[in-house]
Amino acid sequence: MKFRGKDEGAMCGIGGIACAGADEVPPVGQLTAMAWAMAHRGPDDQGLYRQPGIGLCFRRLSIIDRQGGHQPIGNEDGSIWLVCNGEIYNHHKLRRELQARGHVFRSRSDVEVVLHLYEEKGLDCLGLLRGMFAFALWDQKRRRLLLARDRLGIKPLYYTVLPGKICFASEIKPLLALPGVEAEVNLEAIDSFLTFRFVPAPLTLFKGIVKLQPGHYLTYCRGKIRVKRYWDLPLPATSTMNEDASAAYLLALLQETVRSHLQAETPVGLFLSGGLDSSVLLALAAGESSARLQTFSLGFTRGDRPHQGFWELAEARRLARYYATEHHEIEVSPGDVPGALADIIWQLEEPLGDPTIIPLYFISREAALRVKVVLSGEGADEIFAGYEVYLQPWQRTLLHLLPLPLKKNLLASLATRWPAGLPGKNFLRRATLPVEAWYRGVGLTFNEGEKANLYGPGLKQVITGLEPEAGARAYFPSGDYLSPLEKMLYFDTKYWLADDTLLKADKLTMACSLELRVPFLDHQVVEYAAVLPPNFKIRGKVLKYILKKAVADILPPGVIRRQKLGFTAPITSWINNELHAFAAAVLQSQQFRRREYFRPEVVEGLLKDTRPHPARGRQIFALLVLELWHRLFIDGERQLAAPPVDTEQIVVEGI
Repeated sequence: MKFRGKDEGAMCGIGGIACAGADEVPPVGQLTAMAWAMAHRGPDDQGLYRQPGIGLCFRRLSIIDRQGGHQPIGNEDGSIWLVCNGEIYNHHKLRRELQARGHVFRSRSDVEVVLHLYEEKGLDCLGLLRGMFAFALWDQKRRRLLLARDRLGIKPLYYTVLPGKICFASEIKPLLALPGVEAEVNLEAIDSFLTFRFVPAPLTLFKGIVKLQPGHYLTYCRGKIRVKRYWDLPLPATSTMNEDASAAYLLALLQETVRSHLQAETPVGLFLSGGLDSSVLLALAAGESSARLQTFSLGFTRGDRPHQGFWELAEARRLARYYATEHHEIEVSPGDVPGALADIIWQLEEPLGDPTIIPLYFISREAALRVKVVLSGEGADEIFAGYEVYLQPWQRTLLHLLPLPLKKNLLASLATRWPAGLPGKNFLRRATLPVEAWYRGVGLTFNEGEKANLYGPGLKQVITGLEPEAGARAYFPSGDYLSPLEKMLYFDTKYWLADDTLLKADKLTMACSLELRVPFLDHQVVEYAAVLPPNFKIRGKVLKYILKKAVADILPPGVIRRQKLGFTAPITSWINNELHAFAAAVLQSQQFRRREYFRPEVVEGLLKDTRPHPARGRQIFALLVLELWHRLFIDGERQLAAPPVDTEQIVVEGI
């Protein structure tokens, strides 16, 4: 890579305790336990800071200037202290501006700009930061704690409230390491998980533990909590944008963004699928590189052969040769999964019924053996319209322009009379509904009727009256002028992206002490994509039209026309075949039945139904993940490691 100065930067784990009482000092032992519970996020350095009212802890993975960048870090007079997980990509510009105003920097750390920017702008500093971050800032003069999370939710941040204090951390395990925080199931969140395959923020599946939402900040001052949104995805307005100019600007913006994401003093890698998104990043990174880029690809096997439909190694290999990368291939068979799944769930901390957790886990482990930083193409599908669901036939007709009463009367009548066996009935039914009523991103795992049939009496009583789908509808933007496509993209970016895609991206890479960077989710790229008109994103049947137009001249022939496979696992095939015995053993066990969450006969019916239907595979996988999560965290089959007795290496600042 072109190294761009010895800036001190790091990915890490942060945590701490803020007290309502002015004289209370968090114990060193508790802060040490929190830091140790997330040691994998930062094996290179650790530190503590304590003063009356606050304790901060920190673990560091060194990426830039490995001898510097120690945290917690304070300002000139020690009145403001910070722990920050992430990267501030515009720190050079901010540093120059702050120095011109008289601020004195004690390090070359990118995160030190947050301290001085806060001194200048207060809470408004958040709008000036470009990067991925989750941080905690203690303002001693105001006796105020500020917790903040980046706009898209690339970096996680959790908190829990105890009597007289708030505790926070990059992960859940540091909170579970504290006295007074018990691993208890949030039964209401089970309903959300089985609806969407993830638990949407601010909920978690742990009672009393909360996720700070993307684009939000929290203040805690003298026992009072305030949570506020500081950023939202812009909505498109009527546009007369020029297509050629827009494509040219997009390419320039992506080039600048990838350049900023390549800052590192350790080798940089790239997850390469052979599809469009990773190919774009590879082409742009290769143009900035003065060293050989390392690429990593994964394919699934069945027996001794590639698993059809889940094998892109040949395409990735061709791209790696074209750009002369140092290429690494990983092959995963069904037999690799049962032994790894518990560890995957332990690292995720929250159950996630997304089969892509499997390939991401294996490719991250391999990459971490060779690099500390990887680029990945997350987010491109959500901001540029890359999923097939966006091509719903009625989206591409004038039906959505018809008045809703006319659609309801005409199309509902047709749908009622349409023979059940003929294609088109579902199309007619859905065309009568507003997009908010039928679209849920990647689709529901269990619908309301299926959940009502699945739930045991106890769980059914707890969740009576809950409407997770209604909660999801609140994430759709209002505005009759918005097209269904624009509403779907907004929903996916704000709802599904952070709590599914980015959650697993952070947890499974950081579990290996690997930093994952996602250039497509730089907020300037996201904001520009959001205001592009729908026909720039889908043209006829061409998905990601404007992205393909922008990068057409920098990619090898054929990449743009390749059919999208997606980075996922053949979970339905596995559940029906190689993993059926494993799933049945878990879901028919006495341990599973004793919980009485679900009706055993319904679960057995799912297991006996071996039709190759993707929805059924997703349902069994979600139940399997939930049960293994329960065993690990609630039943206590895996315990948090105790911190070492010798803690001399931990630097304690303050008192």
